[in-house]
Amino acid sequence: MTLGDWLTMAYTIDRRRTSAVKYAAEARHMRAFPVDEIGVELDVQLLQKIAALLKGPPHHYRTGFERPLRGHRCDAPQTPIIMALANRETHLRAAGVDGNSGPQGTP
Repeated sequence: MTLGDWLTMAYTIDRRRTSAVKYAAEARHMRAFPVDEIGVELDVQLLQKIAALLKGPPHHYRTGFERPLRGHRCDAPQTPIIMALANRETHLRAAGVDGNSGPQGTP
């Protein structure tokens, strides 16, 4: 599963009506996050969208995927993922990659 696939499915799950089944699907989907794909992703905008979804308000509207409030984040699965996404974005920007384009100076 790619990061784009994961994000698409997260939005699909979020559109479901509120129920125990939806909450269970959110938890399963969060556990299935493709962490290994972060290191090979080149789309900065996609990394930003996923980070915003996991951070929640004010970065993104409220979903079942956002990290808990302060004081409860250390054991949350979102915390290391958000950190990995931010690190990958920093490395890509340092390499001159911005958005879907290649390194600056290449067509």
